Amino acid sequence: MITAICAAAVLTGAVSVTAGAASIDDEALTAAPFAAEPTGENNLPAAYSSLEHGYVTGAKTQTGNDCWVYATLGTLESKLLQLGYSNIDMSDTHLNLWATTRDNGKGWIRNTSGAAYCSTGAGYLASWQGGVLAADATDLIASQIPTGDKVPTDRARWGVTSIRYLNGESRDVIKRAIMENGGIAAGYSHNSSYLRNNVAYFLPPSYNGVNNGHLVEIVGWNDNYSKTNFRDTPQNDGAWLMKSSWGTGNPLNGFYWISYEDKWLFGSKYKPAMAIETLEEITDDKKMVQNEIYGATYEFDYLDQNEITFVNRLHFDEEYALLDKVIFETRCSGASYSLYYVPDESGAPVSNQSAWIPLGSGVTDYAGYICADIDDIELPDAVGSIAVTLHSNNSAATIGVDEWLTASGDYVFLNESEYGMSYLYQNGKMTDLMQWYKDENDDDIGGTFVIKALTRQPETGDVNLDGMVNIDDATLVQRYLVELATLSDRQLALSDVNHDGIIDISDVTTIQMIIAGYFE
Repeated sequence: MITAICAAAVLTGAVSVTAGAASIDDEALTAAPFAAEPTGENNLPAAYSSLEHGYVTGAKTQTGNDCWVYATLGTLESKLLQLGYSNIDMSDTHLNLWATTRDNGKGWIRNTSGAAYCSTGAGYLASWQGGVLAADATDLIASQIPTGDKVPTDRARWGVTSIRYLNGESRDVIKRAIMENGGIAAGYSHNSSYLRNNVAYFLPPSYNGVNNGHLVEIVGWNDNYSKTNFRDTPQNDGAWLMKSSWGTGNPLNGFYWISYEDKWLFGSKYKPAMAIETLEEITDDKKMVQNEIYGATYEFDYLDQNEITFVNRLHFDEEYALLDKVIFETRCSGASYSLYYVPDESGAPVSNQSAWIPLGSGVTDYAGYICADIDDIELPDAVGSIAVTLHSNNSAATIGVDEWLTASGDYVFLNESEYGMSYLYQNGKMTDLMQWYKDENDDDIGGTFVIKALTRQPETGDVNLDGMVNIDDATLVQRYLVELATLSDRQLALSDVNHDGIIDISDVTTIQMIIAGYFE
């Protein structure tokens, strides 16, 4: 029998702690059958199970108050299975160790049996430090890794680039997220007395007792699951199918039904419920550039303005010269955004907008981690900034921030923010975010905006830096040789495809042979 641990919200507007499991009963209910044909206006079936499609791994057994680890990784496993990968078993040990207190006393202030936040796993995946297979982490032993910064992060196989938050979304949106991604992570409050026959759970809206946060993976639904299956009767039929982390000792081998009308599921208390929208394999030619690794612990919502420009000053690796993607977190769904590269001036982002380089624009289709594809723009300098201008018509513009958190007077998270990392741009002026925290809140710990840049190495021969080697590159080198074009130092290095230290017609010939398939 696994005992539940109480979980509490921390800071107004922040996410909520998710903790342990719950005691489980001995009796059983037979699961309702799944419908085969889609119904309704949105062509969604009345019942669906990613488990039946082979997109769900088996239930595991949590060892402490770490249900959030298994829900996070189960969601990642389902996404990978849905994409066609096989034999996926992610390391719960790696995530659990990664999210422990660092040697400097910062990061998540927890041990390997401690509770965490719904957002902790999202930060892990979006940092590209997670996504480690269990087979690649067999040597990781908690007693030998005393702090989170001792966990090796170069073993990550997949990096998440966009995450959709689902709290407050319609049932159809949630259903489609399950179908498109295999499963989603979601939190609710578990009280074992409301678990009937060890498979059916419903916490009624009238409940006002202690809340016990629990994070699970939602992998299906059934609109016709009878409301009479629950201890307290909801108004209507229908339930979500969830995979918990309490082992396989119930009639559904570790899976449970939870009513559509449960008090907290997909509500405002335990957030974010999340779907992994996009990810990609981590390879040696890619590098995530970021000022924080923990993701958004809070939303920077201090300024009641519809349009704000948020800036992160980043240190790029010169070998990874192409900007491939910009990733940022925001709770502003439906907001328009514009992205810019901002050059440095005297060790800070330049305030003169005429010097900014536009990178693209778009609309945030949902709240969460937004991924904007960039057309492989060459980064001009080793140090520069990425600016995100957000315009929200319906609410104040906000962005995710890596900011300290407390619960019951104690720190549960301490960020590692420094001056020179993030800036607010308002009325033609750049203000260091750490200085803003100090001036406005008398806060010396401050925060860092969640704005990341995915960069990659250009391929030798890709002289025009467009992400491919083709006849345009050969032509550009020819033009350079007859002094009709100039090349940057980086382009000159990429032009020397035969590596003899000289740019001449033999390099043009080699590029043409690469195009023709003689070389790889």
